[in-house]
Amino acid sequence: MTILLSLMRNGAHRAVALAAMAFIFAAPSRAHEVVNEIQRRQAVTVTLEYSDGEPFSYETYELYAGHGKTPVQTGRTDAHGRVVFLPGREDAMRLRAFSADGHGVDLRFQVPAASPEAAAGDEAAAAALGRPAKLLAGLAAILVLFAGWQLFVRKKNKP
Repeated sequence: MTILLSLMRNGAHRAVALAAMAFIFAAPSRAHEVVNEIQRRQAVTVTLEYSDGEPFSYETYELYAGHGKTPVQTGRTDAHGRVVFLPGREDAMRLRAFSADGHGVDLRFQVPAASPEAAAGDEAAAAALGRPAKLLAGLAAILVLFAGWQLFVRKKNKP
């Protein structure tokens, strides 16, 4: 830290020292960061209805893969009685959904095969830049701006 402060006294290195200090102090804040990723993939949708055609809305469900004893997904159906999930390696699934008044279903089914269009979309999403590549590109942009400033702006200010 004292090295950075001593560099700040020299006008030529002030920008570099400030950038280094910002990087050092920003590192602990990453512990509270929530990283997200939005992708378009082919999901499986199971729609549940009562026998009179009303949707099985906002009811609890548990989804199991294969013959597993622990659910891979739990939650509530949406307003249209749908359960949506992204299938894993297992093709055999079990869906248990029950309402408070005792209605429900214990459904075993096979996941339908994915269409070729969805497989192409999955490959495109996997080819997208990850976080390290984005950070590296940002750092490169900052360095290019600093180099341009050193080459063009600093020469004009010299006597």
